[in-house]
Amino acid sequence: MKNLALVIISCILLLGCKHSTQSVKESWVEKPFSSWPDFALSNEISFADTIYSDLANSFLVTTEFDTIGVSCKHLFIVFEKQLGLNSIDLGYTFNYWKMYPKNQKEKTVSVKHLINKNPNEQIGQFNTLKVRDWIIFELEEQNRQLYPLKIRYTPVENNEIVYAVGWGMNQKDNSKPALLKLQCFKNLGDYFYSKPLGTDTYPAGKSGSPVIDKNGYLVGIVSGQEGNMAVIGGIPSLTKVFDKYNIEYKNPR
Repeated sequence: MKNLALVIISCILLLGCKHSTQSVKESWVEKPFSSWPDFALSNEISFADTIYSDLANSFLVTTEFDTIGVSCKHLFIVFEKQLGLNSIDLGYTFNYWKMYPKNQKEKTVSVKHLINKNPNEQIGQFNTLKVRDWIIFELEEQNRQLYPLKIRYTPVENNEIVYAVGWGMNQKDNSKPALLKLQCFKNLGDYFYSKPLGTDTYPAGKSGSPVIDKNGYLVGIVSGQEGNMAVIGGIPSLTKVFDKYNIEYKNPR
């Protein structure tokens, strides 16, 4: 009976660990923000007659099996208005997509192709995109100067503090990305609403920025703003993309 009790207690502890938030901090998260590794990136996107430089934000993610590039799908609203694209497909005039820390193009990583390309998926408007705002890319090659974020698969809790890391539209100092402190207001699964805290309360231009928790793990992507609330795409929406396109990932649960 004593051995059985120990087995039951062990099982309970293991189950509890599986559903807890990530407890092991990334080694860099306790360092000054200026010393964090390069994981917040910007984009240069080239089509036949148009080059978009420093358009929105992007980042790299490790699935524990591979490293992929990530940005926000609502960039296609720009492509629709200016280039006439009408679906989640970069089209025949597309040349290249590069990701790099802003002002540090020597650290560029190039996109090989858009994994969740779908010529049958209409672009839609922001309200329809916020539940599916992840685009993911296979990369041409790895760049060891850039840091891929690890994913946290447990949900962000109401009132939890998280951080968006990326460049904003009106950012005065572009030498480093900005750190925006957010508090989760309501988690709806595929996305969650957050209240910006501190003096920088308007995430304009931060679309596509990674959102991390206090331990440095990816918990979302900046998708937009509704009123005074930031809209953050959630990890459940990302894992749906992984599942649909047979991306192998290591969910510890």
